[in-house]
Amino acid sequence: MLKKNTIFSRMFLSYSFIIVLSFLLFIFVFFYLFHINLYKKYEDTYQHELKQIEQQLQSQENVNWSKYETAERLSYSFNNPGYLIYIIDKERKQILGPDPQQSTELVTIQDDLIKQVLAGERVSEGEFRNGELRYIVASKLKTPISGVDTPIMVMIFHDLTHEYQQVLWMILFTFLIAIVFAGVILWFMSKRITAPLREMSEMAKHYAKGDFSKSVQYPLNDEIGQLAKSFTDMAKELNELETRRKQYISNVSHELRSPLTSIKGFIIALMDGTIPLDRRAYYYGLMKDEIERMIKLVNDTLDMNQLEEGQRQLIRTNYNLTEQVHQIIHNFEPLFAKKSLDIHFTSESEYEVYADKERIAQVIVNLLQNTVQFSKQDQRIDISLLKDGQYVKVLVQDYGEGIKEDQIDLIWRRFYKVDESRTNKTGAGLGLAIVKSILDLHDTEIKVQSKFGEGTLFTFKLPLSK
Repeated sequence: MLKKNTIFSRMFLSYSFIIVLSFLLFIFVFFYLFHINLYKKYEDTYQHELKQIEQQLQSQENVNWSKYETAERLSYSFNNPGYLIYIIDKERKQILGPDPQQSTELVTIQDDLIKQVLAGERVSEGEFRNGELRYIVASKLKTPISGVDTPIMVMIFHDLTHEYQQVLWMILFTFLIAIVFAGVILWFMSKRITAPLREMSEMAKHYAKGDFSKSVQYPLNDEIGQLAKSFTDMAKELNELETRRKQYISNVSHELRSPLTSIKGFIIALMDGTIPLDRRAYYYGLMKDEIERMIKLVNDTLDMNQLEEGQRQLIRTNYNLTEQVHQIIHNFEPLFAKKSLDIHFTSESEYEVYADKERIAQVIVNLLQNTVQFSKQDQRIDISLLKDGQYVKVLVQDYGEGIKEDQIDLIWRRFYKVDESRTNKTGAGLGLAIVKSILDLHDTEIKVQSKFGEGTLFTFKLPLSK
């Protein structure tokens, strides 16, 4: 049974309609060509018989045959299985014909046809007579017969209906066999073509339930094969996205649980008097740091979502990038001091750029946080601003742990962490993802060069103020 509104049913019915329509067109063209060819064959037969009869009548005139002798000599031509030949006068009376005894019989042809023949034309005409199709060809003879100066030769081809019926039955029989054969082939071809589509539909149901373990198997590299490959790639991406989502939830839960647990412990200790009065200010500071850590995690998550969904629009202005970097470094001094990091900032001049000041500050802050996080005690961090044509190149270099080559392309992914096992690494893996999203909005590329164990260099460009 064909189900409605399925690709298989529409494909099968559409192709079937095209095949049937093509066969009908074939039948029409074949019948037309058959009709033309049949009538041409009749015309050639008439021309041949006309020539033979003219020669016989010339011989009869030379040797003075009687009318009976002439009829006997021509009898083999007048009466054939497929046609009859009559010699008539202008009154349509038979002079010679298949039955010599009925010489006075009127031949059943139209008067207007006789008039055209007498005017010197050869006339061909098909007509129905008593439910039978026949074809008539007539023209004047050059030789007089029995005192008739302008005898007319009429050839009547009969039994055309039977001939057409035979051809029609052969065509219909062939048509039915071809339709059945084409239908069977088309059924299996449609099944084969739509099978991967049905499989993809089933796979989509599994994917909707979160099961990405199965993939579509299609050996060919045609359009459906490319679709199947894209479908499989989509499943892999969805699987990775789901894995990162679960990982992110786990990371966020851990990042939130740790400071909440610490804050809860500090509050209990403060409430029961375990912490002495002179140490309370210190623990208040720890609680403040944990709260700020949670606020940053929430803000980073919101920023990432808004950037990816296009809810944040850039507000570009002309501003002093050199001054901005100085201010950010100044704000980072307490964080640098904790690790005794040596910060070197170089700028060839005061650079004015055209960009979103708040967003670029966020980029530089995230890059510096990343360098501080992966730098070891007493190491150096270099920040440089260099002119590059109509742009300013920003370079942020650390000499810390570095990144493995197979991980460089992954660091821009949302929620990705280079080292999941290191618990002293803060954050949920959103900083670099936010950096890339902001710079993508600025239509600029951020590049990274890193060698494991030697450090990492981040570079990007911003357009100079016009």
